[in-house]
Amino acid sequence: MKYLLIKNKKLYKLFFKFELKRLQYKSIMLNARLPNYMRQRALMYINKLNKNSSYVNIKQRCFITNNSRSVLNHFKLSRIKLRLLISNNYVNGVKKFNK
Repeated sequence: MKYLLIKNKKLYKLFFKFELKRLQYKSIMLNARLPNYMRQRALMYINKLNKNSSYVNIKQRCFITNNSRSVLNHFKLSRIKLRLLISNNYVNGVKKFNK
């Protein structure tokens, strides 16, 4: 489990390192006003970037348990730990929904 946490942190670092370059090349590639050779070159540079630097490869994990299942993105917690924290009044502004 600890290995997966370390791996995820490395992927986050790679993503933040290449995020600006990827966005710049992507905006050039999608701009229809630019000539085709420039757009193709931008696509070539995107393909040359590290494949692990993409956001898609990052797995959302709970900060407390390092669990990858049922993690709520807004809180970065698994639903089990979030429920426990809410019931103990550690999270403000969240109430239980009753039908």
